[in-house]
Amino acid sequence: MSDSISMSTQLVKKYYRVDEVARYFSVCDRTIYRLVDKGEIKAIRLSDCIRIPVEEIRALEERLMEDFFENTGRCNKKK
Repeated sequence: MSDSISMSTQLVKKYYRVDEVARYFSVCDRTIYRLVDKGEIKAIRLSDCIRIPVEEIRALEERLMEDFFENTGRCNKKK
């Protein structure tokens, strides 16, 4: 079993590296760093390493889904 996570894999660790979270959401690492810098994802720093709690990954996923369905609804109403 590899260390990377995917959409079909359950999140089982308490903390994930930035590259793992980026791979999970199919975005580049820099996108995750930006979200951390903007405060949209809470992260912890261990020396020079950033780790993102699994709860933050789940919360981000939930927010993204809510935003998607809200925006989808608004687009349909305009037609």
